[in-house]
Amino acid sequence: MTFDLPYGFNFLHLNELTLLIPLAFLVFLGLWRKINRRHLFVHSLVIFLLILALAAPYSVEISSPETSQSRITIISDESVSMDLLEKGVSGELADDLNTRVPVMVTTISGIHTSLGDAIVQQASPDNYVLVVSDGQSNSGMPVEEALSYCYKNNFPVSALIPKTVKEDLSVEIEGENEAVIDNKAFFKVNIRKSVEDKMSYRVRVTVDHQKVMEREITQTERIESMEFNHTFETLGPHTVKATLHPASISVKNLDYFENNNQYMKSIYVTPKPEVLLVTDEPDSPLAGMMKEIYDVRVSGSFGSLNRTDAVIIDNQAASTISDVETRTLRDYIINGGGMVVVGGSSSFDLPADDTYQGTRFEELLPVSSEPSSWRGGRNVVLMLDVSPSTLQSNGAGRKILDDILSNAIVLLESDLLKDARVDVITFGSTGQDITDGFIDMSKESNKLWLDAEIRKITPSTGDSTSLERGLMTARTLLNGQNKSTEAEIIIVSDGGIGNRAERDLRFERAIQCAENLHEGSGINIHFVHIHTPSVDDLKVTPKGQYYAELFMNKIGLSENYNRIEPGERIKVSFSEDPEESENREDEYSSGSIVVYDPKHFITRNISDVQHDILGYNEVTPRPEANRLVITRLGKPIITVWRLGLGRVAAITTDNGKGHGVPWAASMYSGNDSLIITRTLNWAVADIEMSEGVQLDVPDLKMGQPGRILITTGKKGTPELYFDKKPMEITSIGNNMYESYVTADTFGLHKISETPVEVNLTEELMSENTGVKNVSWRPAAVNCPDEFMYTGENVLFRTAILENGGKVYTKGDVNSKIIEDALTSTKKKILTRVFYTKYFLVLAFLIYLFYTLHHTYNTRMK
Repeated sequence: MTFDLPYGFNFLHLNELTLLIPLAFLVFLGLWRKINRRHLFVHSLVIFLLILALAAPYSVEISSPETSQSRITIISDESVSMDLLEKGVSGELADDLNTRVPVMVTTISGIHTSLGDAIVQQASPDNYVLVVSDGQSNSGMPVEEALSYCYKNNFPVSALIPKTVKEDLSVEIEGENEAVIDNKAFFKVNIRKSVEDKMSYRVRVTVDHQKVMEREITQTERIESMEFNHTFETLGPHTVKATLHPASISVKNLDYFENNNQYMKSIYVTPKPEVLLVTDEPDSPLAGMMKEIYDVRVSGSFGSLNRTDAVIIDNQAASTISDVETRTLRDYIINGGGMVVVGGSSSFDLPADDTYQGTRFEELLPVSSEPSSWRGGRNVVLMLDVSPSTLQSNGAGRKILDDILSNAIVLLESDLLKDARVDVITFGSTGQDITDGFIDMSKESNKLWLDAEIRKITPSTGDSTSLERGLMTARTLLNGQNKSTEAEIIIVSDGGIGNRAERDLRFERAIQCAENLHEGSGINIHFVHIHTPSVDDLKVTPKGQYYAELFMNKIGLSENYNRIEPGERIKVSFSEDPEESENREDEYSSGSIVVYDPKHFITRNISDVQHDILGYNEVTPRPEANRLVITRLGKPIITVWRLGLGRVAAITTDNGKGHGVPWAASMYSGNDSLIITRTLNWAVADIEMSEGVQLDVPDLKMGQPGRILITTGKKGTPELYFDKKPMEITSIGNNMYESYVTADTFGLHKISETPVEVNLTEELMSENTGVKNVSWRPAAVNCPDEFMYTGENVLFRTAILENGGKVYTKGDVNSKIIEDALTSTKKKILTRVFYTKYFLVLAFLIYLFYTLHHTYNTRMK
């Protein structure tokens, strides 16, 4: 345990300082007994110094020990995807660099690229790692995770990305591998190319060997996408296949790899789920939608739930659901059933004298029937300055970093952020994401975890503060979120963000980056400036103005600049102008809604909801529920959670008809209806459970293990075969199992309960359609990821820069690489300097001189 003192001093053993209490008592007793004050003072001072020595006083200093030798390790990516890039770059680099510094070359080859593993294996404090690669990695540790690890440990990693010189196209199909008969299944075809030049080609899509779409495309961007849907009219296995054909040039000149020009997806079509709809309005838009998708049994009461895959309770008051029915529903859900509760004038918080609040039925729901005081829908990036200057004293007995972290914790406990989605990044010489994405602050477990993570933050080992890098990291994070959601960036810093040298333009680039974020993306920015007693040229301009204040003035947000003194705590307000606030309230009252969590199955690939709703029930999500769709005011519209083995969803608007004026008629028609359909599909119970085994089979890749999820209603581990070979199956939960399978050939393979023939052709597959055969399932195997993602990975360049590295060109060999390698091997580290011996020597000298002085005065004279 440590104890902080001014000027950076600390004590390693705080408990020993408790000895000062009896010392103070003895001093007080000596004064009361009128002991010689000089004698009392000297002996008390000596004991005081000895106690301080026992507590092990120390200070933290930043040092830069030089390694005895620096070397460069070149990671040469020679995997298959590198065939498209300029060859021989690694060898040329090694020859040029080896004359001035030791160089070692390690290679990666084959049809799988484990770039992250190679980086971690070679990284060390005295080794400058230079990655020569396209940045495409498809196995092992993710590259972003490896670079983050190296950054945290001050292992220098940079990159040189050769030029892509050969053209290539690849195709992939996105979509679910299961579909319901007579329902539209939605798919997306992605065509990627290795270069940014214009290319022309033809894409053909077939279903069960029958052409359903063919287009001529001229592509300029790296990726082109097209969506389509198909309605399967027969049960059992089906195939969807996309094929590329050159439209203007021969295959050799246009397309380097041929095995990535086709992609096959296996689809298993199931019967319509049997769903019970409990409603008083059997002709509502909700009921009409359900009848198109499911085998619907409409009733005014629950009745039997046997062979029912899901229960939809539409606008039913609490008094209509008895305790007996609630117990039946609980048992049904816990054992794997699904339930969706739809709102209206007789549901959740309405009518006022018959709400769900406090009832046993409400215990099954992911929401409580009381108004939510949350103004959610806000993504917040909290940027914390951790540059070495934050180790300085704040002049009030603490370090500047203590003020920064304390203010961060106070901000996260604010009511304005209690239900926001927050990402915390640190910035020194680079920007580092410590939360690994946004986390929901409405969950107490997330809040406690983040509080603990913030307290662990230590200063970076760089030599400067790069606000630009932090803003780049924040931009990357926010670009992946829903653009219609309010976004805020809060910077907490000691203000050391200025330019030190004449050619240093980081401050100007930070201003430009912030302007693009605020004006181009509508992101609001706040700056919390911890004012410190020490002032240097990074905090104050030559004209005496604070850089932090100048920064906010330049981007037109001077009202969001807050300068506080050491020990003070900030209160950031997201308030708006009265006129703007009034306009926004009008927007809220219109019922415009947004997707809050875009990663869930229900909301995946749904960027926004086009139409507004006119009303909703007032509810509050439970702590561990998932809030998926909300109004702009933060009112929940779709909230879900798992209960036992089952799933429960709350749609807190009406069925599209309502009594009088409908609240959400638009939610049950057009594209907006997809979100309702997915909610219902998510809640539907496992419809194959009654028949023994349910399989979740993804698209597989040649030579890469694929994970098969297995659910069974039978006791004991199921016995399954993949291409007539027994599968190794491992239990992962109650009646849930997993198995990893690997195939080496393109096409369709079989998973079955008994050994059957393997590798069906697409033509033979069409003969098996129309029969629901639960004894086997198709598994489509496509080319490895090494051929799917070709050309330079643009995210690799960003990841290198955000983790403190540099991206070079071949011309930088002599001018920059060696210089940066020699500089980066001087690792800046934090060291403790202990002062115990100085306190002991001082105590000894004081006691010695006083004893000599006292002896001389009393005896010698």
